[in-house]
Amino acid sequence: MSDQKRLKEEKVNEWELGIRPNGEKIGTYRSAEYAIFKDQINPRANGYVDLLLTRQTANSLFVHKGNQPRAFIFGMFDRYNLVGKYGKDILGLNENTFRKRETDIYKNTLVYIIKKDYKIA
Repeated sequence: MSDQKRLKEEKVNEWELGIRPNGEKIGTYRSAEYAIFKDQINPRANGYVDLLLTRQTANSLFVHKGNQPRAFIFGMFDRYNLVGKYGKDILGLNENTFRKRETDIYKNTLVYIIKKDYKIA
């Protein structure tokens, strides 16, 4: 839970790319003109839905533990009913992203704490 800032950055990056946690596109815009407008604002999403017009929702993101072990989910102030429009999975965390953080950061931190606090070599 102390890694919230970095996890939030990863989630916003997914949204900037216009992808869901499973790598699929979030969706397409009904209006071709609006898709062009959004592509000019955020070309990283290639005209697909990116959930980042004002960034108010992205700025309100926070991480909390899910119901299953090692499960984390994002919460947010959903002023624009994005969960209703695009599904609850937009709040999930990409499993590969989490596994990489787990391997690169969390494992090393845990080993350090065990060695420091329990004097295990």
